[in-house]
Amino acid sequence: MNPRSAPESLSDWLNWPAEAVARWISSLPEPVVMGWPYNGTRRWYAGYRLANPEAGDYMTVLIRRQAEHHRLVFDHGVSVLLAPSFGFETLKRGEAYARYALEGLLQLADDEVYRQMFAAGLRLRFYGDYREALAAPHYQPVLEELDSLTRATAAGDGPLLLIGLFADDHYPAVARISVEFAGRTGRPPDRRELVEAYYGVPVPALSLYVGYEQPELFDVPLVTTGLEHLYVTLNPSPSLTEKQLREILYDHLVTRRTTPADYDGLPPEAVEELSRYNESRKGHTFGVGRVEPVSGMWRPVLPGPDEACR
Repeated sequence: MNPRSAPESLSDWLNWPAEAVARWISSLPEPVVMGWPYNGTRRWYAGYRLANPEAGDYMTVLIRRQAEHHRLVFDHGVSVLLAPSFGFETLKRGEAYARYALEGLLQLADDEVYRQMFAAGLRLRFYGDYREALAAPHYQPVLEELDSLTRATAAGDGPLLLIGLFADDHYPAVARISVEFAGRTGRPPDRRELVEAYYGVPVPALSLYVGYEQPELFDVPLVTTGLEHLYVTLNPSPSLTEKQLREILYDHLVTRRTTPADYDGLPPEAVEELSRYNESRKGHTFGVGRVEPVSGMWRPVLPGPDEACR
């Protein structure tokens, strides 16, 4: 198989080995930059623990699961993965929870899967206002570990993992960076310079973003252009399968790249099909949900192929 040949169909793509997918993606003119907040983890762990009563501690299990998923993404040729993790809302859940969640970062260096990726050249950086948010003395070990991981992986020649910490209010940082840059150079930074100053490394524009359940785009400052493709999984992020990832990448790289329709040149049968489709989807809206009465949690309303929203 020629790695530069586009897949003939989704079924063809699903049958390619991961190495072939990665080679083909690497041959494309632009790198794939993926945003993927790892959300719904406590919901996922509740079900996981039910099916695996002997499962370990939530944080240990989650770190390993996330590591395996990050390896899966990079094994498929993604160059940059932005992973928004903690925002200021985390601190509102109480100090005990915040310390527990943040100290999970201390396990990154000890997880065998992450260690293998670091040894293979994975670069790891953290972005956001985490130094200001974690200024209290009891968070000092976390900050030291983040700095240590950044230094230890800086020389890698592999893909880039960017973990977002308190990146939900980036405007003060952007203003400060811009003022400091202008003070040094006598001019404001351009987009590339601003992105590199914020993240600490050059980061291309976001290609696609995979959310969970509620359609949202958040905590990936400065790299959005309005051209990125958005996806939403219905199960929590730790439930993502390789097939799902393949389908998302195929849709992003192949299906959505079709030539825009020439509406004036559509044959009558195409106009009729389009009209039928529009009529069948009348009243349907992605993102509308309801609160499930037993769990009290939001759930999306998903109509069947020929049903109206209920």
